[in-house]
Amino acid sequence: MTPITSADALTLLRDLFEASTPLSADTPRDSLPGWDSMGALSLMAELDERFGISLSADDSRRMARVGDVLELLRRHGALQGG
Repeated sequence: MTPITSADALTLLRDLFEASTPLSADTPRDSLPGWDSMGALSLMAELDERFGISLSADDSRRMARVGDVLELLRRHGALQGG
């Protein structure tokens, strides 16, 4: 696995959740209509396929903002500089 930059991670999440505006670490989950139950499943699949990160449904539900995903990537060595 090659770590990605924060900018690449934000772009990945923007595309995954079909957001119409750029995201930041402070973007709340509730402001992204695409981060619904199907979006959460897509996130889980993407993290597993791309980075080998297994995310439980409970872990996914606890994520309240984009920064929570970035922190998860950082903890697993998937984010550069982390």
